[in-house]
Amino acid sequence: MNILVRLFGKAEVPLYELIEPRTSEVLGRWAVHFPTYAEVVGYSALGHFFLRNPGAKEYAVLHPFKKAAKSYGSFSTLAEFEQNLLMEPGFQSYVLAPGHVQEIARRAGPRRPEEIYIPQPYPFLGGSCEPETYDKGNVWVFADIVAQMQSL
Repeated sequence: MNILVRLFGKAEVPLYELIEPRTSEVLGRWAVHFPTYAEVVGYSALGHFFLRNPGAKEYAVLHPFKKAAKSYGSFSTLAEFEQNLLMEPGFQSYVLAPGHVQEIARRAGPRRPEEIYIPQPYPFLGGSCEPETYDKGNVWVFADIVAQMQSL
């Protein structure tokens, strides 16, 4: 189950997508910097990646603009990770940013599969991250471009 935000009182905007686990190599250059986390199990509407160490069932969230990942400990299942982290009010407020996503979606429209909202320019290049600066783009291309631009 994905957390949704009401948009225009009718449509709902997903704040994240959980996916069938993919090898972390789908993240390109990021994979070698976080080798413990061999799988990607999802991503947020704003481009955070949910990583998993399949052996230890440890989960982390990659913050590409910050060039960092934060571990959130072990969860026995992806559903438990979702329930105990992605649905946690503090995490929602700080990372998933439902109000921000709703404002962006009003302007940019709904995302297609494997699309996220991306600020232009990126914040590490001086972007403001104001809702009107976002556009949509492919999540995997985004990961690769941000890694290249951050000299990974």
